[in-house]
Amino acid sequence: MSLSFHINFNGQCEEAFSFYAENLGGKIGTMLRFKDSPVPASSEAHGLMIVHANICIDGVELAGADVDSDRYEIPRGFCVLLGVDSEDKVKSYFNALQVGGTAVLAPQRTFFSPCYAIVTDRFGVPWKINYGA
Repeated sequence: MSLSFHINFNGQCEEAFSFYAENLGGKIGTMLRFKDSPVPASSEAHGLMIVHANICIDGVELAGADVDSDRYEIPRGFCVLLGVDSEDKVKSYFNALQVGGTAVLAPQRTFFSPCYAIVTDRFGVPWKINYGA
C-alpha cells in the first residue's frame, strides 16, 4: 500500500509542479493533458489543462490535476508536511514557497523543532516545513 496526496489546481497544475521540481528538488513523473487523454476536452483551453500529474519529492509522491474554475476550492483543512535535515533547507524551501504566497510562520525554533515554518504558496497549497521531524 502507498499513501499520497492529490491536490486540485485552478489551471496551474503544470506551473505548480514545475515550480516544485525546481525549488524542492522534485522529479515529475507524469504530466498528462486533457487533450492527450480519453477524457473529452470541452474547449481548446480546457484541452491544455492537466488531467493527471505526479511528482516525487524526496521519495514521497504528490499527485495533482486542474479542475474547472467553478469546481475549484482553495485547499484547506490540511498541510503538506516537509521533514528536512537542516535549518538551511527549512529557510530555503520557505523562501521559495513564500514568493507570491503567504508566510504564516517564519522559520523559527519551537518547543518541538529546532526550525519550523508554515507557508501557503502562490498556488494556494499550505506547507509546513520541519527540521528534525
